[in-house]
Amino acid sequence: MVWTTNRIVALILGIVFTLAGIAGFFVSSSMTPGSLLGLDVDIVHNIVHFATGIIALIAVFAGKARLFNQAFGIVYLLIGLAALIPALYIGNMFLGMMHLNAADHVFHLVVGAVAAFTGFAARDTATMPTTPIPAA
Repeated sequence: MVWTTNRIVALILGIVFTLAGIAGFFVSSSMTPGSLLGLDVDIVHNIVHFATGIIALIAVFAGKARLFNQAFGIVYLLIGLAALIPALYIGNMFLGMMHLNAADHVFHLVVGAVAAFTGFAARDTATMPTTPIPAA
């Protein structure tokens, strides 16, 4: 298994989002918003984060990390940008589905940008040699 920049970034995102999804259930397991490290969370938000993390981990071990980073990056950048439009909030919830705050917007934009940049700019070459270098 070759560890590329895309695989490492997708692995980090997978771990972070899976743990955030799990931790979010301890803060809010209903549609009542809770706060996790300054980010608004509710049950829908927790499920989305958990599912995103699991998909990332599957992509890492299925050899699809670059595709994941590209798709995840685009989707999260679009979510981050769309969340800045007040007309998309219904009943104080983004698209009537989940609670978001300014910290969520920044978080979505930053992780989306990192994933998209990695997915589109980083080559799928090993970060370390996968075979030992012969001694001279």
